[in-house]
Amino acid sequence: MESRFLTNYTETTFLSTIQMNLRRCKSFAFSVSFIKKAGLVLLAKDISAAIERGAKGRIITSTYQNFTDVESLNYFLSLAQHPNFECHLDDECFHDEKNYFTNGFHSKGYIFELENGIEMVVGSSNITRYALLKNIEWDLVVNCEHDTEAYLDAMNEFESLWNQTYILSQDRIKEYSTKLSFAIEHWDMDYDMADSEIKPNYMQRKALRELNRYRAIGQERALVISATGSGKTYLAAFDALNFNPDRLLYIVHEGSILKKSLETFQKVFGGSKTCGLYNAEAKETGEDFLFSTNVSMCRSLELFDKKEFDYIIIDECHHAVADSYRKIIDYFEPEFLLGLTATENRMDNQDVVEIFGNNIPYELRLRDAIINDLIVPFHYYGIRDELVDYGLTASGERRLISQISTPENCEFIHQQIEKHRMGNQKLKALAFCRNIQHARMMADNLGDYYHTAFLSGKNKTGERIRAYNDLQDENRDLEILFAVDILNEGVDIPGVNMVLFLRPTESSTIFLQQLGRGLRKYTNKPYVTILDFIGNSYKRSVHIALALGSLSRNSILEKKLLKFMVRNDFKSLGLDKYGVEVHIDDLSKEEIIDKIESENFNRINYLKMDYQNFKAYLKTPSFPSHMDYMNSDYAPNLLKFMKIKIGSKKTNSYYGFLKGIEEEGLPVFSEEQIACINYLSSLLPLVREHEYLVIRNLLEGESSLSRIEANIREEIPGFRHEQLEHALRFLEEGSAVKIEADEVHLCGEREQEYEVYLQDLLNYGLTQYEARYADTKEDFLLWQDYRQDQVLLKILENPKHNQYGTYYKDGNMYVFAGLKKDASLDEHLKYNDKFLSPDVFQWESIARISAKDEALQRTAKRVLVFVRKVSAENGITLPYTYIGTGHLENPRKDVTTNGSILYDIHMDNPLSQELQEDFQWME
Repeated sequence: MESRFLTNYTETTFLSTIQMNLRRCKSFAFSVSFIKKAGLVLLAKDISAAIERGAKGRIITSTYQNFTDVESLNYFLSLAQHPNFECHLDDECFHDEKNYFTNGFHSKGYIFELENGIEMVVGSSNITRYALLKNIEWDLVVNCEHDTEAYLDAMNEFESLWNQTYILSQDRIKEYSTKLSFAIEHWDMDYDMADSEIKPNYMQRKALRELNRYRAIGQERALVISATGSGKTYLAAFDALNFNPDRLLYIVHEGSILKKSLETFQKVFGGSKTCGLYNAEAKETGEDFLFSTNVSMCRSLELFDKKEFDYIIIDECHHAVADSYRKIIDYFEPEFLLGLTATENRMDNQDVVEIFGNNIPYELRLRDAIINDLIVPFHYYGIRDELVDYGLTASGERRLISQISTPENCEFIHQQIEKHRMGNQKLKALAFCRNIQHARMMADNLGDYYHTAFLSGKNKTGERIRAYNDLQDENRDLEILFAVDILNEGVDIPGVNMVLFLRPTESSTIFLQQLGRGLRKYTNKPYVTILDFIGNSYKRSVHIALALGSLSRNSILEKKLLKFMVRNDFKSLGLDKYGVEVHIDDLSKEEIIDKIESENFNRINYLKMDYQNFKAYLKTPSFPSHMDYMNSDYAPNLLKFMKIKIGSKKTNSYYGFLKGIEEEGLPVFSEEQIACINYLSSLLPLVREHEYLVIRNLLEGESSLSRIEANIREEIPGFRHEQLEHALRFLEEGSAVKIEADEVHLCGEREQEYEVYLQDLLNYGLTQYEARYADTKEDFLLWQDYRQDQVLLKILENPKHNQYGTYYKDGNMYVFAGLKKDASLDEHLKYNDKFLSPDVFQWESIARISAKDEALQRTAKRVLVFVRKVSAENGITLPYTYIGTGHLENPRKDVTTNGSILYDIHMDNPLSQELQEDFQWME
C-alpha cells in the first residue's frame, strides 16, 4: 500500500489528481458533503467524459448546512440519464433538527477503481472553487489492492451511506430548493427556536444572496453598507455560515461589543464551531472563531500565520483607514474579507470602499428600509417662500444668501418650524446651508428664536462632536445646527428630528443623501420632519420630485407618472401606510408640473450632472465602473446613459457616454472594439445569459465552439444547441465575435484595458440578471419592463423584426400594446387598446387581419401581454411592462371599417395596485 500527501501547493495538487483519475478510471465513488457549481465546473468535463466512455459513477452529497447548491444537483440529475451513473442525497439535516449539528454529513472521500488497483483520496477538500484552488487543504492519497482492509472498510461505509440516502430526483431537488429558500427566510428554525432575534430581516436576506453572487464571480472582499440596528452582526454570522470557514477572525474597535458579537455567532452556528476572545483579558487562540479588538490583534500579528483565517470580518469598518486596521488588513490573506459599516457613511469613507475593492454587493435601498421599519419615515413639506428668488444664477449667490437670511425670511422660517415641529419635544434640527457666510447669518438671525450654532469642514473634530452631542442631549440648549459641507465628515446624529433645506436643491442625489441624515432611529422619534423651502425655483424643485419619485417601484418614471405623483402628494409610492407624508401646496404643485412638462430630463446637461454627482458621491478620481451602479439609491440610470444622443450621435454604451462628455482618463478603443462594446451594451438588461457567457469563455481563453457549448451547458441546465446558434448568429451580426469553422473569436484587439472593460460589463450584466432571475424559471417577470427586441431574442426570433405588435411562437401569442396613440399615426393604426378592468384588457388586432392570423389568434394556448403608456419620451424609446398571461375571449368586429377584431384578454393576474394607479390617467 502506497500513500502521498496533497495540498493546493504540492507539485501534484488535489485537483489534478482527481482529474487524472477521472480520465482513466473504470469506476468512481464520491462521498462529498459540500458541492458548489463554481467548483464543480472544474471537474464536470472529466466526470461527464468518464460516464460517456462507460465508467460507472456514484456520488453521495448532502444538504448539510444548506451548502450544496441546486445547480450542482441539477447537473448530477442530468447525468443520471446514463445507466452507469447515479447520485444520492443525504437530507438528514432537514428532518432531524434536534441533532442538526451532531448528525451532520461532513465526509470528503474519493474512491477510484483503476486498471491496476484502487486509488483513494481522503481529506479536507470539498468540491468548491476555493477548496480546489486556494484553500489550505490536506488530503491523503492511498494506492492499494481490492482486498486491502482500508479499501474494504471505506467501501462498507460508502455502501452503508448509499443505502441510507435518497436517490436524487427532480422532486427531491424541488423540495430542497424550497427548504433552501425557507432556510434563508427563517434561520431561527435551524439554530435557536426560542430566540426571535435570530430571524434575518429583509436586508439580511437580500445581502446574503448578493454576497454569494459576488463570490461566485471571483470577488475576495466586499463591503456591506447598512444602517445601525439593521442586524449587521447577524448578517455576518449568516454569511460566514454560507461560506463555512474553518477559521474566522472578527475585528471590532470596541471591546464592549466583542462578547455580544461572539454570542451572536454561537447562536447561529450552535455547537459546530468553538468561539474565543482575543483581547487584553483573554488569549483564546485555539478556538475556531476568534473575536478581537483591532488594538489587541495589531499588537500580536507575529503570532499568527498570514493565512491563519480564511474569513475575516471588519465591523464598523469606517475605522479601517486607521493604522491599526490597515496593518491587520495588509497582514492577513483570507479567502474572503467582509466589511460592515453604517448606511450613510459611504461618501465620507471612500478610502474604506477602496480597501474592499470597490465591491458593494448590498447597499440598503431607502424604500426597502422604510417598508421594513429599519429607519423612521419622513414627513416632507415643500414650502413656498415668496421672499426668496431661488432662481438666481451663481453670479447672484450673494443676493440669494442675503434674501434667505433677512429678518423677514427668518421670521417666516420660524413660523414654519413652529407649525410642523413635534409637540412636547426638544427641537433637534439640522439645517443645510449654501456656504459659511449663509450658515453664520442664519445662526445669528434665527438665534432670536432658538439656540443655534453653525459648523463647516473648517471646524475641528472635537468641536463638531461636541455640537452633535449638544444637539441630541435633552439637557443641552442647542436646537438648530446649521451645516456646510459636513456631509463629507461622517455626520452621525440619529437624534435629529427635523431637517431644514435652506439652499436650492441642485441634484436628486444630494437631496436623498441629506434626507438620509435624519432617518436614523432614535428614542421617542416616530418620524423626521423635512422642511424644504422651495422658494420660487420650480426648475430646481423638479429634482426633489425626481428624488421622491425614485422611491417608486416603477422603473419607468416618465413625465405623466411623475406629474401624477406630484398632483397626488406621492401617495402612489405606497409608502403612506408606512408613515411617509408628502405635502406641497396646490399652486407650487401646478408650477412644478408645468416645469416637468417643459423640461427634457434626457438632455445631456441633466445626465452629465447626475453622472458628476454620482462620481463625487463615490469620491473616485477615475470614471465609475458598471458595477459601481449596482445596489445604490444614489446611482443614476446607467441604461439611460447608454441610450441618449450627445449632439447628433447616439451613445450606444457607457463608454460612448463617457466619451461624449469628454471624461478624462478614458482608455482609447478601436472602432472594432467599440462595436463589440456597443452590441453587448445593447443587450442590457439581460433576458438571457447566453451572449455574455460566450464572451466570458472567450476572455478566459476558450475558442472551441464545442467546448464553449459544454461549458455553458454546465452553467445552464437544459441549455440547447439552437440557443447557442441563435446567440452566436446575432453576436456575429453585432460585430462582437467572428466565427471561423468550429472556432469563435472576440472582435477587437485583445488589449488589457479592453478586456478589463468587457469583464466589468459582463459582471454587471450577469450580476443584474442573476438578481432578477435566480429564483424563477419563468421567461418573463410579472410587472417588469422589456423592450420588444428583448422578447424576440428570448423566444429565439430575430430581434430586428420588432415593427409588429403581435408574434406567434409554439402556440403562444405575444401582444405589444400602447395605451396612448401617437397623433402622427395613420388613423387605421390607432388601435383601441385599453384596460376594461384590472384583470381584463381590451386588445384590437391589426387592421385588415388575414385569415391565417385570425386562426392563430383563435387557437393560441395563451397570450403574453406587454403594455406601455407612451412609445417614447424626450428622444428615448420606452419599454413595455409585462402584465402577464391571459386568454382571448369575446371576439368581435371593430365598429370601424379597418377590418380588425376586438378581443377581451382575461388576465391570469389582475394589475397590481401600483400599476392601476400608474395607468389610471388613461381611464
